[in-house]
Order: sequence, then C-alpha cells, then structure tokens
Amino acid sequence: MKTKTFKAVLRAFLAGAGLVLASNFTAQADSSRITFSVDVGNTGFTPGFDFVEAHGTFNGWNALPLVEQGSSTIYTNTVNDTADPNGGKLEYKFVIDGGYWESPATGVNRAVRLPATSGDSLVLPMAYFDDDGMPAPALVTFQVDVSQQIALGSFIPGVSWVEVRGRNLPNSWYGGNLLTPNPAILRTNQYGMVTSNVWVGTFSVTGSPGGADEFKYYLQPAGQWDTPSPVNQDDNGNRYFADTPKTLPAVNFSDGPSAITFNVDISMVAALDPNFNPYSLTLNGDFNNWGGLTMTNNPTAPNPSLYSVVVYAGAGSTLNYQYRYTEGNTGNIVYDLANGISGNGQNRSLVVPNVLAINLPPVFFNDAAGRDYLTQPAQVTFSVDMNNAMGTDGHPFDPNNDTVYLNGQFLTWYPWSTYFYYYDPAPLGFQMVEAGGSTIYTNTITLAAGTLVGFKYKYGMDPGDTTGGPFDDEAPLGQNHFRVLRSPAASPYVLPMDTFGRQYAEPYFNASATGGAGLKIGRPVLGRVPVSWLGQPGVHLQVKTNLLSSAWQDLWATDGTNWIAGYPSTNGLVSQTNWPATSRAFFRVVKP
Repeated sequence: MKTKTFKAVLRAFLAGAGLVLASNFTAQADSSRITFSVDVGNTGFTPGFDFVEAHGTFNGWNALPLVEQGSSTIYTNTVNDTADPNGGKLEYKFVIDGGYWESPATGVNRAVRLPATSGDSLVLPMAYFDDDGMPAPALVTFQVDVSQQIALGSFIPGVSWVEVRGRNLPNSWYGGNLLTPNPAILRTNQYGMVTSNVWVGTFSVTGSPGGADEFKYYLQPAGQWDTPSPVNQDDNGNRYFADTPKTLPAVNFSDGPSAITFNVDISMVAALDPNFNPYSLTLNGDFNNWGGLTMTNNPTAPNPSLYSVVVYAGAGSTLNYQYRYTEGNTGNIVYDLANGISGNGQNRSLVVPNVLAINLPPVFFNDAAGRDYLTQPAQVTFSVDMNNAMGTDGHPFDPNNDTVYLNGQFLTWYPWSTYFYYYDPAPLGFQMVEAGGSTIYTNTITLAAGTLVGFKYKYGMDPGDTTGGPFDDEAPLGQNHFRVLRSPAASPYVLPMDTFGRQYAEPYFNASATGGAGLKIGRPVLGRVPVSWLGQPGVHLQVKTNLLSSAWQDLWATDGTNWIAGYPSTNGLVSQTNWPATSRAFFRVVKP
C-alpha cells in the first residue's frame, strides 16, 4: 500500500533536484548518461501528492527523483552512471513514495546493457510502472551463432535446429519458434575464423510496451538451453530485453566460449543397486531449469561405467548441478550431492573458466567410492528417546496410543503417511518397539549389501496407530539424523541413542572432510601410547617414526571393516589402540 507524504513541498524539491542532476554531467572513464522514463498512470498516482524514483546499481540502489513531464503521467530524469562499467549491465526498478517498489512482469529487476564507449548516452524505453501497460505486439528479431556447437559436433546443420523461447513469445517457454540460418551474416571469432552460422528469426512479442522481458535460445533435438554469461542474464538467469520493436545483436550460443564435459562414474551404483537404470542417468542444473540432460557412455572404453554429457555456458557463469537416476522398479529418484557420502546436502557447483572447452575430472556418484558401501549385510540397532516428544504438527506423543516408525535412506525413503489417507502402511519390520515401560523405543534391522555406511534417517509418529505408518513429523523436510556404521563386525552395531526431534549428524572421514577422523594421541601410560579415532569401513591407521625419511606403515587390522576395539560415544564407536612407546611415533588416519 502506498504512503502519501510530503505533498507539494516535496514535489517542488523533486523538480529542483531533477534540474540539477540533469545538468551536472561530466564525461569520465566508465560513465554512461542514462535517461529513465516511467508512466505511472495506471497506479492511482496523484501528482503533487505522490512521488516516483529510480533505484538501481547506478547509485547503490538509492533514490533518483523523477520529474513530471508537463501535465502527463510520465516522469523522467537523466543521470551519469559511473558505478556500472561500460559494456556492463545496469539493473534498476521504479519506486513510488519511497516504499512501493514495483515488481515488473518478470518478477526481477529491469536490466539493460550499457554503451561500450565512455560518455555515450542511453535513453531507456518508457516503461509502465509494474509493467501495467496494455500489452501490445512488437516485432523482435533474434540472432544466435552456433559455430562453436557445429565445430564440436553437437550441432549438425540439416539435423539440428535452434528455437527461441520466452515469456511473451508465441508458445511462451514451450518451443516452436524456429530460427533459420542466414548465410549473409558473417562473424569473426576470437581465433580470427570467419563463419556464417548465425540463425535468425523475427517474432511478435506481446508484452507491456517498454516492459522487462526475458528469453533463451534452445537447441534441438539435444534439448539444450543456452546459459548466458552473467552480464547477459537477469535475476532469473535468462537473457533480457525491453518490449519494443528491435533487432537484438547476434550472440554466441551460451555466450561461449566454454564447452564443459561433465563426467560421473556409476560403477559402484551399477554394482550395488539392483534397481539402477543406466538409461535414466541425467545431469540436472540451473543451466536448464533443473531439467534432465541424458548422459551416455562408451561401452568399448576402458571404463564403460563413465557417463558424460556436454553443456555450453558463458565464461564466468556459476553452474549449480547434480546427477540423478531413477530406480527401475519403484520409480524412486536417487540424487547425487557433493560429498553426499558424508550427509552433505549441497549441489555441486562450477564457475565456468574462460577457455574453449574443459573436460571435468570424473567423480563417483555421491562421491562414494567402493569402501563407502557395505560389502555384506550388517545388523544395526536404532534407538530413540520419545520422552516429551512433540511432532512438527504440535501433536504430543502418547505412549498409550501412538506408535513410532523408522524411515531412511537405506529404505529408499518409503512413502510417509498423510492425513489425507486413512490407511497408508509402512513396510513390515520398521516399527520401533518400546523397551519395557521406558520412553526408549528400539529396533534392530539388517542393512543390505550395497548400503552406504553413512546414512540419513528419520523417525515418525502414527498418532492413534491409525494408518500403520509414520507421518513425517519429527523435523522439517530435509532435516535428518546422519549416522555411520563404524564397525560392521560388531553384530549388531548399536547406534548412539537419538532424541526425537533433535537431528544429529556424526562426522564422516574422507578427502573432503579430513577432520572427520577425530584422531587423538594421548600421553604414554605404562609404555603404551593411547591412540583413538572415529573409524569406519575402509579407514585405517598408519604410523611412522620419521616424517622426513621413513615410510608410513599400514596398520591394516585397524580397518573399520573388522576393528571392534574401542568405546561408545555420541559419534558411535571410537576406535582405539595402544602403541608401544619405544620410540618417537607419528600417526595418521587414511582412506585409500
């Protein structure tokens, strides 16, 4: 809601300020003279009572007062922009009464490329506040160069084609706006090569006159969105323009020059997940609105489990991404995450370098190598304290009527019950059992071979024991417990007790989290040095007597696969040993 303040006194001040700002122009390095213009006629704006400003990167998002033109509803002003670099991007919005910020139809800031030459002027198209003007068709010509894609073999003339998709284009973001090659347009790339691979199309764009609009180019049949460089993308990651008749400059698809090959090794997934469907493996990211790009392998390569796909992106762009596949029998989607074996929930990311092409080093799915999986079944005991437990829906646990269940990553997260279904049972065997008359509930289950040794899980209540399965009511979505099976040889391996609603994550040791080993060396006692660490399968202790010359000695017996010596802690079994204190010794924990 607008706040009406200052009235005629402020209006007089704005007029004076506008004249001063418009006249004080001095050309200097990285400067552009920008004229803003907005029509406030559809806002209920009262001249002399309300006021309008431009805010943006040109002035640190502070206020530039705009001045009424005659007795119209159009307000303008001109300013010297020295904050944004020449050839760079200016972002801005209009604001009424100092607090009513517009939200253009795209929902993002307005954006425009600045002149490349210092001191040049740019008159921005007159826009309606909030893009609230009557939509009007404007013919816009789009041009994109696919020379790099042709050179790399990912675009084949006569087989492949280019589309332009956008918010106010025909068919919106769903395609059908085909571009055609124009051999008369010649362009020279950074290596001096002249090509004629520009594809062109003119379409009627129907939006508010001067309004903020967005679009992207799209390659078919590859299903590849282009990824503009930061200077050419708005807050949504799309290309931008104002809705006026124009011919947009020709650009390289994804602004070049980088072609990125993504590689993921699914050998462990293929070996351990019997439901893995290799044809469902995709690369998903913000460069394609998290849609899936199909990944392929070379069956005759030395490593046929290496799957790859190529993505084009502008230098300097930040790509957030992950790999995914679908289990064939359940339709369950399995998500890869950076260092996912340690319970990390982050996407992978890449800042695109300024090179022609880059072949990223292969990674294991979820960064999980062979020793991160169980090689044989293992029994694990879970326990949770339900004392004063309260569900996220405000339901207090009633031990006389309610039941508790276990759900988790090792169960492929079977469906939670909901209040919309009276009967939605859990798989058999995952109800927690009350230990005597206490508030502790336990259950021992068998983790199958191929299960990750570090796993996420969660408890859930079934109020009144009415659905035969749990509600997802222990903690908000995505907030889980994370524990590590540190010694499969202990049967069953007893996990530390959980408290309902207090999600805890144990440390996990790998190359990305070396502190997860928790290695500690104590003072000698009776000729022995106590050494302790947080073990896990595939992790063992090494020792050496001289850091400069001697080789590390592997203590293979300390591998968490079989080692059971230690004591319990909030992080599970703390492995320990006593080393003879006969000479100086250095220790480290490794995971080959």
